[in-house]
Amino acid sequence: MHTIILGNGILGLTTAFRLLQAGGDQRITLIGPARREGSATLAAAAMLNSFAEIEAGSLDHEVDLYRFELSHRATEAWPDFAQQLSNAAGSAIQPLCFTRGTYVISNTAADAMDDENFAAIIEALEVASEPHAHIDPASIPNYLPEARHRATRAVRIDNEGWLNPRRVIATLDAVLHAAPNVTLIDQPVTRLHGAHGIIRGAELADGTMVEGDQYLLATGATVSELLRTSALDMPMQPVFYGIGTSVEIKSPDAPHTHCIRTPNRGLACGVYTVPYDQGPDHPNDHLVVGASNFIAPTPQPYGRLGSVEALTRAAMEQINRHFYRAGLVRVNVGWRPTSQDTYPLLGRSASYANLVVATGTKRDGFHLAPVISQLMADLLRGREVETELAVFAPERAPLRTLTREQAIEKAARHQMSAAYQHGFVPAKSRMPEQLHAMYRDAAEQLHDTLGITEWGIPPEMLDMYRYGHAKP
Repeated sequence: MHTIILGNGILGLTTAFRLLQAGGDQRITLIGPARREGSATLAAAAMLNSFAEIEAGSLDHEVDLYRFELSHRATEAWPDFAQQLSNAAGSAIQPLCFTRGTYVISNTAADAMDDENFAAIIEALEVASEPHAHIDPASIPNYLPEARHRATRAVRIDNEGWLNPRRVIATLDAVLHAAPNVTLIDQPVTRLHGAHGIIRGAELADGTMVEGDQYLLATGATVSELLRTSALDMPMQPVFYGIGTSVEIKSPDAPHTHCIRTPNRGLACGVYTVPYDQGPDHPNDHLVVGASNFIAPTPQPYGRLGSVEALTRAAMEQINRHFYRAGLVRVNVGWRPTSQDTYPLLGRSASYANLVVATGTKRDGFHLAPVISQLMADLLRGREVETELAVFAPERAPLRTLTREQAIEKAARHQMSAAYQHGFVPAKSRMPEQLHAMYRDAAEQLHDTLGITEWGIPPEMLDMYRYGHAKP
C-alpha cells in the first residue's frame, strides 16, 4: 500500500508517524515544502489546553461537546505521545520535554466577558472533577503585572501543559527521514488529478506526477486553493486563513516555569506567555507571547505591526512588567485553517474513495494531533473509526450551531472585549452601551442583507460573509 500524504504540517507528520507505528508492508510519501511558510504549528506556543479554552456557552451544543471531548482526549494523550516520539527519534535528537501546569488569570484588562468565561472554566473543571486549585495570583511564579491590570482571581489547571512545537516538528522530521519506507518531497502540491471517483495522482510544482493507492489531504489553510486549481468535483466548504501572530522573546530577568494566560476574549485566545523549552542544555529563558487572530481569504506572509504592538504591550502590562527588558527573538505568523462553519473537516471524502481529509482545525491542530492522527491512520488502513466523527465529514453542509440572536449578541460582546483590549477608554457617558448597540446593529443588518434568519454567522466569520468570501 502506497500512501501519499499531502502536507507536511503537524497532522500530516503525525499521521505518517502513526502509520509507521502500525508497521506492515507499506510505503509513505510525504509532500510539502521544508520551509513551511505559514505553518500554524511553528507559530504556536504550543499550549495544550482544553478546559482553559472554554467560554461561556461553548459547550451548549452537542457538536461542541464532541469537539471538547476530542480536545480533552488529546490533552491526556500528549505526555505518552511525546515520549513515543522521543523514543522513536532515539539519540538523533534531544528528548522532548512535556511540562504540565497552566495558570488562568482573570484580570481587569478587558470587560465582564473575562469574568463569565473564567466562571465557565471553573464550572467545567468542577463538573469533570479535573485536578485544579484556586490560588492567590500573587503566588504565580514570575507573574508581576502592572498594578492596574493585576488579576483578581486565578486557577491552576494541573494537567494542561505545553511543548515547544519547533522541537516536536524537528523530532518528527528526524523520525521520518530515518524511516526506509518513507519518502519526503520538498515541494508543494499544485494540483490533484481525479476521475471516476478516484484520485489518480498529485502534481508537484516542477510538473512531476506522484501516484499512490490512497491520499491524505492535509495542506492546512491552502486546501481550498488546491481544490480550486484541481477542479475536482468535490463540494467542500471553503477553508480560510486564520492569521495568527505570536512573538518569541528572550527574558533572563523573568523566566517562566509555567504557562500563564487569560480566558479566551475578543475572538482570540486572550493573552498568554509560555516557556519555550530549548532543550536540556539551554537556559529556560525563552517565552512565546500570543496570540492575535483575524480571518483572511488569502495568505498573509507578515505579521501586522498592530498585532505585535498589542501582544508585547499586553505581555508587559498584564503578565510581567519587566518584559520591557526582554529581547525580541522572532515574530511568528501562522495560517490557521478555518472552515466556513469554524469546525474541523475530518474523514473520508464522499466523492473520491481513496481520499481522506484532515484540515479546518483552526488553532487546535497541534493540540489535537495525537487523536486526529490516529483517526486518520485508522481510516487510511481501512479500519472503522468512531461514528461521532461523521459530524465533521469534509463534504458536509456547514454546521449551524448558533441561533441568529446568539450569533449577533456573541459578535457584539467579542467586539466590545477586543476594543477594551486595544486601549478603548470610553467617555463619561453611555458610550459602552452605544458602541455595543452599534456592533449589534451591524451584525443584524448583515444577517438581514444575506437573508439569514434561522441560524447565525460565527462571529469570527462576519467579514468573510460581509465581503462575499463566504456564501450563506
